[in-house]
Amino acid sequence: MGKLRPVKGDSMAKGGIPELLNFKQKGKDMNEFIKVPMSEKLAYCFGDPALTLMYTMTTTLLIYFYTNVVGISAGAVGMIMLLSRVFDGFSDVLMGTIIDRTHSKYGKARIWILRLAIPYALAAILLFTMPPMGDMGKIIYAFVTYNIMNTVVYTAISQPFHALGSLMSRDRRERDVICNIRMVLSITASMIITAFTLPLINKVAKLIDNQQMAWILVTAAYAIVSVFVLINTYCTCTERVQASGGKKEKENTPFWTAFKVTVTNRYFLIALGLMVFYTAYQIIIGTDLTYYCQYVLNDVDLVMPLSAAEKISTIIGIAMLPKLLPKYGKRNLICAGCILGIAGQLLFLLNITSVPLGVATCIMRGFGIAPFYGVQYSLPSDAIEYGHWKTGVRVEGLMFSSMSMGQKAGSGFTSAIMGAILSMAAFDGLKATAAEQTASAISAIKTFYLYVPIAIWVIMFIIAACYKLDKMYDKMMRELISREGKNGLEEIPVAAHSENKINVAIGRVYGSSGRKIAEEIAKELNCRVYDRQIICLLAEKMGMETSNLEEVQKYLDNYNYGDKEPTFSPYAYPQAGVADDMNAVKMFEEQSRIIKGLAISAPGVFLGRCANFILGGQEHTYSFFIYADDEYREKEGREYYGGISLEELKEKDEMRNSYYEKFTGMRRDDPKHYDMVVNVSKTGVQGTVSMILDYIRNKEESSKGGN
Repeated sequence: MGKLRPVKGDSMAKGGIPELLNFKQKGKDMNEFIKVPMSEKLAYCFGDPALTLMYTMTTTLLIYFYTNVVGISAGAVGMIMLLSRVFDGFSDVLMGTIIDRTHSKYGKARIWILRLAIPYALAAILLFTMPPMGDMGKIIYAFVTYNIMNTVVYTAISQPFHALGSLMSRDRRERDVICNIRMVLSITASMIITAFTLPLINKVAKLIDNQQMAWILVTAAYAIVSVFVLINTYCTCTERVQASGGKKEKENTPFWTAFKVTVTNRYFLIALGLMVFYTAYQIIIGTDLTYYCQYVLNDVDLVMPLSAAEKISTIIGIAMLPKLLPKYGKRNLICAGCILGIAGQLLFLLNITSVPLGVATCIMRGFGIAPFYGVQYSLPSDAIEYGHWKTGVRVEGLMFSSMSMGQKAGSGFTSAIMGAILSMAAFDGLKATAAEQTASAISAIKTFYLYVPIAIWVIMFIIAACYKLDKMYDKMMRELISREGKNGLEEIPVAAHSENKINVAIGRVYGSSGRKIAEEIAKELNCRVYDRQIICLLAEKMGMETSNLEEVQKYLDNYNYGDKEPTFSPYAYPQAGVADDMNAVKMFEEQSRIIKGLAISAPGVFLGRCANFILGGQEHTYSFFIYADDEYREKEGREYYGGISLEELKEKDEMRNSYYEKFTGMRRDDPKHYDMVVNVSKTGVQGTVSMILDYIRNKEESSKGGN
């Protein structure tokens, strides 16, 4: 998609409403790696609550509306939900295909948001507009309108919305920021809808003395707000990413091979199992909370404080995860969360009608579910890496689509089972008080809210306890990296050859003259120094030798970004020889292959880049670590680095230490990983060079003598 032109005269008339509302695209920066303006991020992220409004209404309050407002039996409602989920799974795949084949000048995803904003609002209103008809007529109307809303309209607008988030920028850091803002807004919107909607409807119903009309009016108000928010999303957000050009298609893995790899991947099954039971938990708590408040606590307005307590706790828990995950790991946090959830449920059993205990239980459940909620979409990624390591086959699309299908299946079956059990218990939603309900109906409501969640927490604990990747993940990734490093050496670009057969790997702290020492050693050995040149060689390998290497370096140099992992995308470079985004792990894999290839074809001095780890054990290869006292480094920072302070130099070292430990599992400054460790502030640059060269000569002569 080229740069959008300003709207002019007849082009506006020709383009109609899409062109008229396209005015905010004038003069937009179409750089795929742009730092997305905050106004654009917010315009996109607020689109999620606009969709969450109706999604939450249909997954939590709609069942209550069907059973308690219009009088459809709980069993019929459960069957409607189950059958509809089957159709919904197919509609996801269909809409994804439609998006891929859309070539509108207003974007492949963005245009669908505009096209469907008003149908989305109308479908939502129709959902709660139940005409007066017999029991079967109500069931048919509910089935048709539910599928129009969820299977057709919601899928058709939500899928493009999800796709738009990945089309606004190719910079993963920008995407992470967008996703974080979106998640907070989504949970907040869900909390508000769940907590405030029913009390609001009840107040409107009292004012107009018509309960069903109150549902219609409140839904219509939500729908109108959603339309304006989604139109602003269309106007403000920009599709910058181009999927055409130099992208190479992946070699297709046969379906049955991919299927076998998927269903035999234990960590995929763990992720899927957790997702299914988490979805069941959401449906049961979200649906039964309203019934429990009305028929057990005798106050349906308690839905608001109880739901808010759980949602707010979940938000706080998710915010704590970035600091907790590196220390405790996913398995331990999910298991701890399950234990906390069980404890919360047991606490409430002390007095099942105590509102304070109910609030405490919701808070404990909120913190308990937060660890899984925060990592639910990274678990399939872990499973993909595990499958690649275990089988050599990398399956991505099937795993993620299977997770989505599992989530919908869990939702559909849970709703169906709940409906069937409530129906068998003779639950009648038109009866407003517990005294009017059968004893078996009240018992079923209590069982769903008090005891079934305990069973779900226990099952999730058992499943999560089987997750062993936290301990083996780094080792697994190192083996994958090492495996990749042994292949494809013929693809490595060959540097200038020399007679030198020796490789020297130098690690150093910033401000210890490591580069000067490397250059002097290279002169003596008549070879090259490899440092930032490796980035140039990587660019050359990818077919990007004519690109701006400063920009390439910006995305490939892991040291520059601390704990924020860079991502390089091939889509900005038509000549790129790779097909996918390259995250930090893939960059390290490619870097390792290049270093090993250079060590064979053109031995030289490797400065940093974990070269001592990558080349460890190879013949005629020596590694050294250079450090210096603070006074020496401070002077070097002033004179060599252009005024960088000692504190800044130490910050850079911390980045290097983290990077090194992440990919090697070792400390960078551990002496046992080097042939020699030298304090350059004691020996000087030339003295250090002499010591290293003498050591190498002695080792080489000793090696010859041994032969």
